[in-house]
Amino acid sequence: MTDEELITAFLRGKEGAFEGLMAKYQGPLFYMVRGMVFDVEEARDITQKAFIKAFRRLKSLKNRSQFRGWLYRIAANQALDYLKTRKENLEYEGWMDPDCRTGPEPDLIRKDLKKQIMEAINCLPARQHQVLNLRLISDLSFREISEILEIKQETARSNFHFAMKGLRELLRKRGIIHEM
Repeated sequence: MTDEELITAFLRGKEGAFEGLMAKYQGPLFYMVRGMVFDVEEARDITQKAFIKAFRRLKSLKNRSQFRGWLYRIAANQALDYLKTRKENLEYEGWMDPDCRTGPEPDLIRKDLKKQIMEAINCLPARQHQVLNLRLISDLSFREISEILEIKQETARSNFHFAMKGLRELLRKRGIIHEM
């Protein structure tokens, strides 16, 4: 069934129809959120909260053909709310400070590198972080990103460009990448 058919069935009282929507979008939505928050358990919680919010507000969705973007927007906003709280806590603890990292042991290089890249991504402005995630992790087009975030396509492209530039600069400052 299409999204529109599932939504219509749900609004007519067939609650199992919403389960069809969940089955269709749970995986992709989870991976998008996980790419934003880098924590599997938090990503599960945020994904669940997004579905609960969508379940409660589905009657207010005017254009049923835009369900996917609407659902992604709900999840992205939930993830951003989480990140704002988390970033405040991490900055307070000094975890985001590039000078507080320790030197990696040879068998932990990959794990440490991944952590450092995640820290650098978390240092990006929220909108750039979000666009970077939607483009690279969720593999969405700039048109889809613009619909989800309710911004112009050029704004999405610009945010992606500046996110990549900022990420390169942060990684360069931390000695993770070098000038060629």
